[in-house]
Formats: sequence, C-alpha cells, structure tokens
Amino acid sequence: MSVENTILVTGYSYYSKYWFNPSGEVASALNNLLIDNYRVVSRVFPVSFRIVTSELPMLLRELKPRVVLGLGLDPSARNIQVELVAVNYVFSDLVDVEGAQLKSLVISSEGPFTVYTTLPFREILIECGERRLLPVRPSLKTGLYLCNVVAYLIMKYGLEHNIPAGFLHIPPSTVNMLRGETDHGIPLNIILETVKCILEVAVKNNKISLNREVVRYF
Repeated sequence: MSVENTILVTGYSYYSKYWFNPSGEVASALNNLLIDNYRVVSRVFPVSFRIVTSELPMLLRELKPRVVLGLGLDPSARNIQVELVAVNYVFSDLVDVEGAQLKSLVISSEGPFTVYTTLPFREILIECGERRLLPVRPSLKTGLYLCNVVAYLIMKYGLEHNIPAGFLHIPPSTVNMLRGETDHGIPLNIILETVKCILEVAVKNNKISLNREVVRYF
C-alpha cells in the first residue's frame, strides 16, 4: 500500500463524564478499512493539548495522508456535524486530562488565525444526507477546546497540501444515553455508516481532483 493512499482518521478517548467516547470508538472501528484503494490508519488521542499538538503534526509528516478526518464528541449534537472552520486559538474553563489550563493559547505560532475545511462538504451533504438519508449537517461550532485544536491542525494541513481534510463533531451514541451521560443518542452503527459515507465521498472527490491535475499537466 502506497503511503500516498493513506487516510488518517483521529478520535478522542474519554473526557469529563464521557467514559465512552464514540469518536474514539468509530475511529478504532475504521482502522485498516479499505475504501477503493485507500487504507484507513486510525489514531485515538487522549484529551491533551500537549499530546495532540506534538503527535498529530508528526503523524501528518510521517504518513503524508491523502485524506484526513478528525472526530470529536459534541454532547449537544443531534447529527454528525461537518465543521466548516477552525481558529488558531484555545480558550476554555475546562482543564485537559493532564490538568493543563487551556486559556489564551495559540495552536500554531506560524499559522493563520482561521482555516477552513477542504472536505467536499456540498457533495457530502447531497450523497450522505439527501440520497442516503444519513444524519449529517454542516456546522460552525468547533468551539475553542481540544476539538478545535485537531480541527485547526487538520484543516491547515488540507489547505497546505490541497487534499480533503476536515473535522466532524459526533453526537452521543445510544451507549452514552443508556449510561445516563446524555438524554439522547444515535446508534453507533449509524454514526459509523455516516462517517464511512463521508470518507467515500472524500476519496472519490480526491481522485477526481488528482485526475484533473494530471489532465492539466499533460
């Protein structure tokens, strides 16, 4: 498998009262999945600013993925949310799992203040939402906590390398609801199916873009 055909998918492990984090569960379930001739490599991060900002850029450099997708839990979400933008700033009253205070921090000293998704979100909404009737919506709610950190680093990479890259906020699963952590949830298999659909559309769009580049070159 060529390193050029890697999809990097990231998720998060537990935080706060959410010991079952569906973003990490979905990322783990996707590991080694083959989509067309692209293979998924998954990583589940602890909710740690230090670890994410050191390990995610390193992963991107080593794997040189052709598609990148970050996943994170939004306990208030009712759909899978395709985040459209992220900002180079962290501010939260919450501490991370290492006890770090995340107030007025810059994610990348050399990066722009705002970055945007390079996922083909219009095609995703049509194929996954309208045609397959999966629960997916666009969103402008990356927040200023750790999900925004991953979203920023991934979107920045996508813009710099002209590949599909972005971040999804995952709603609670029915497991979270049954554990009493939330009052609503979506079955994990539906969340997984939606994320797979999004990756399929991203891969298809990336191959079309690469073919267009080849045509222009010749």
